[in-house]
Amino acid sequence: MKADFKFLKLEIYGESHAPEIGVKIGGIPVGCELSLNRVENFLSRRRSVNGVWSTPRREEDAPIILSGLEKTETGYVVDGEINICIKNSNVRPSDYLDTAVVPRPSHADYAAFVRDGKISSGGGRFSGRMTAPLCIAGGIAQELLDSIGIRVCAYISSIGGVDGASYKTEESIALHGIDVETENRLKASAFALLDESVRPQMEERIRAAAADGDSVGGTVDCVVQGIDAGMLGDAMFDGLEGKIAYSVYAIPAVKGVEFGAGFDISKMRGSEANDEFVIRDGDVATATNNSGGINGGISNGMPLTLRAAFRPTPSIAAKQRSVDLEKCEECELNVKGRHDSCIVPRAVPCVESAVSLAILDEILALRDGIQLYE
Repeated sequence: MKADFKFLKLEIYGESHAPEIGVKIGGIPVGCELSLNRVENFLSRRRSVNGVWSTPRREEDAPIILSGLEKTETGYVVDGEINICIKNSNVRPSDYLDTAVVPRPSHADYAAFVRDGKISSGGGRFSGRMTAPLCIAGGIAQELLDSIGIRVCAYISSIGGVDGASYKTEESIALHGIDVETENRLKASAFALLDESVRPQMEERIRAAAADGDSVGGTVDCVVQGIDAGMLGDAMFDGLEGKIAYSVYAIPAVKGVEFGAGFDISKMRGSEANDEFVIRDGDVATATNNSGGINGGISNGMPLTLRAAFRPTPSIAAKQRSVDLEKCEECELNVKGRHDSCIVPRAVPCVESAVSLAILDEILALRDGIQLYE
């Protein structure tokens, strides 16, 4: 699967139950120095843990550098197209014998069968497993953005109808972003919340759904700081919202992306929705941030804020109606295998990855360029 970015050349390869999955990244300037610390952090947060929300499938997700990164005394230096893979070691194709000709409702199975003539084990290239190489690319992108003062941080804003704190409820985050201490805490958590007090209620919603053989969805917010006014984006098809949404929609199960006030802005009058200009600390700013840091497709200097909506995991143990594609008759399906009862906690680094890649591509495509290394 290839990303159609302006400058970055990104290809994610493999399948859920293939021997390996990986990512090829071209377009990063030769000579850029990397520690890969963000890659390790992203993979750690994305990795299945012993939580009520998480699949029992455990994968080490140890990245193997195949090319493009030369080892140095302090880390790595880019010397060409980067190719990094991950070995799949805990596969169980036998769990998917029942779904070889019986598609799982709302999964990619049926559409893939029509397109490819088969339903791949574990969802194949449509599986959430493919977000592991996405996190490798995203970790590299975020490390490069960190080096020029652009910070990207995501967190859980809702699960199963339980709302947590967000940029929509915390004015200080909408206007000033997330402070470094909070950001570090979120990036160290497998269940990243601005306000930890709602976690027990969220976990109970997940636990109740899992007990019924069911699943729940939720939302992940992302806040980006350090992008100057007029720096990124342009009008219409070159707009920053479109570039970021294109990247975020690559994450399986994302069914909606909104910026700033998002769909809520449709309920407002113009006088309420408009972000009035003010002078703050000697600089032009806005009194509110309903636009999410973007006007006319161009960054306006305020924190960039967005929200991604994740559907409930479609692979559930509860009985569902489907069809036998060989017999062309309706049947009943009980999905087997190991699946998350809620993918939202593990999706947080995936959102950071997708957003970081989109922004890095805009940075690399700037006419005057930006120095990413000494």
